[in-house]
Amino acid sequence: MPELCRIAAVVPRVKPGDVVFNTDEVIACAKKAVAGGAGLVLFPELCLTGATCGDLFGSAVLLCRAEEGLCKIKAASRELDAVIAVGLPLLCRGSLLDCAVVLRNGVIAGVAGKYGTAGTPFASFGEIEGTEFAFAGETLRFADLPVFEAGECRFAVCVGSDISMPLSPAPELACRGAQILLNPCAEGEFTAVSRERSALLAALSGRLVAVIASAGAGPGESGTEMIYGGRAAIFDNGCVDAENTPLAEESSIVFDDIFPRRLEFRRLREKNFRCRAGKGGPFVPLAPLPEPPDWSCLHLPANPFVPEDPEELALRCRELTAIQSAALARRVEAVKARKLVLGLSGGLDSTWAFLICVECCKRLGRPASDICAVTMPGFGTSGRTRGNAEKMAELFGAELKIVPIAEAVTGHFRDIGHDPEDHNVTYENSQARERTQILMDLANDLGGIVIGTGDLSELAMGWCTFNGDQMAMYGVNGSTPKTLMRHLVTWYAEHIAGREGRQVLLDVVATPVSPELLPGAQHTEKLLGSYDLHEFFLWHTVRYGETPEFLRKAAEQVFAGKFTAAEIGAALEVFSRRFQRQQFKRNPMPDGAKAGTFSLSPRGDWLTPSDGEMPLL
Repeated sequence: MPELCRIAAVVPRVKPGDVVFNTDEVIACAKKAVAGGAGLVLFPELCLTGATCGDLFGSAVLLCRAEEGLCKIKAASRELDAVIAVGLPLLCRGSLLDCAVVLRNGVIAGVAGKYGTAGTPFASFGEIEGTEFAFAGETLRFADLPVFEAGECRFAVCVGSDISMPLSPAPELACRGAQILLNPCAEGEFTAVSRERSALLAALSGRLVAVIASAGAGPGESGTEMIYGGRAAIFDNGCVDAENTPLAEESSIVFDDIFPRRLEFRRLREKNFRCRAGKGGPFVPLAPLPEPPDWSCLHLPANPFVPEDPEELALRCRELTAIQSAALARRVEAVKARKLVLGLSGGLDSTWAFLICVECCKRLGRPASDICAVTMPGFGTSGRTRGNAEKMAELFGAELKIVPIAEAVTGHFRDIGHDPEDHNVTYENSQARERTQILMDLANDLGGIVIGTGDLSELAMGWCTFNGDQMAMYGVNGSTPKTLMRHLVTWYAEHIAGREGRQVLLDVVATPVSPELLPGAQHTEKLLGSYDLHEFFLWHTVRYGETPEFLRKAAEQVFAGKFTAAEIGAALEVFSRRFQRQQFKRNPMPDGAKAGTFSLSPRGDWLTPSDGEMPLL
């Protein structure tokens, strides 16, 4: 049973009233879409006649030719292994309907119609639901919001503006089990309004945890009263996967590959989403859709935590800064902390936590000197990171404490009988735990709380020392991944920090990620693999329950030219092993408000047993 479905949203060139031309163009575009691997092909509203025929929709000649055109498309569909949805007007027992006919293997599988038809010559589809009607050589039954099932794929059709009505049938169709909503439409092109409609459909796909494919009337439609943009777009769970260039002069097609099971898993994770499969009747069964020849139309962002649009990224940075600093301020006020104590290493994570402390003090009207930044040089501390930590504390006005730990850790080695020349995990973790002890005791002494610096990526990989940097009294970075944190610090440097602060912060971003627990260079991504890969794996594992096979193949496509197959395979093995075996470090993680849409908190977001077998390896 094929798991991958390729959708094509097609905007053919039309000639209003010339059904013969339009029919031939639909067939030609359908063949092109199927040749491109599509198994589900969507055409615009009323595309067989043209959407701008006006009073000609009352012409018996036009309606008869539309039926003849559909018969010709139906015959052509016998040779096309795909589901085809075509828009046309249909006269049923005195009611003129705006319909989309669903074709499969030379047979009409079903009909969907438009409900909101005020101001048009069409009757509402709701007026004739349940009616049987002879059309195009078959007996059609106008069912109530049918949902079609073709193998793993379930879809429904929502015609025109019905999808955006206050009482839209779209939520009902999704709750009945439709993973894909096809939206044939004929919307005018207006400044700003078309972008708003695109944003609405993207948001709706996210709210319904669904894919929405939209194909709009375009090239060749009459411009007497308005212009039609011919927009085609496919939205997947809140994101724009594929779209064409509007106002083109020729026919266009956009493709998108989807895995219906990804939507099913996401719906299972949505506590407020409940499918009511079978309500109002069973699914309309169809032959399974063909498997696409490749994954070339699978649109997955390489950095799913980082918005691709610069404006959206800047907005995300502002929002996260506000949310994290507000959350910390709430905790500081609740426990009446006099000081905010954190270890400031000069690395990326501690730098961002420090900046959140700075913003927290601004919110509370307190001086930055209420921040006690502690730098604790050890066996692997570099001059670059230590220097940046000291500069930051000075530039932003925080209290700085320098507490070298080498002597204390060496004494600890003597106490437990550890050879300091043995640079094993004890050698590394002893330093992390010594630093945590210093921070905790300083917080007690100063009447403050220890601010945790560990980020989401480190929690996922268990790249932290249990009862060391894993522990704090409040964690601000727990839902912030490493790739996004680089952008956060860069944004802060360019928009909030002064000139000198900007230089220091940008140098922090440019510094390779390292725990600095061993003498000499120690680069985390050389040990674990790229955080780009790990966060890609993390996103698709937690949000969609993906298999290692999917993760590998998808990463090879998304990161082609950046990482080799061997590098991707090695990183996936490390991720799979560490993610499932390090839950015991996440279970006692400190409090920390969820700032993004993603968290591994065991108190509500990621509940798994520490000693369970997760099916990742």
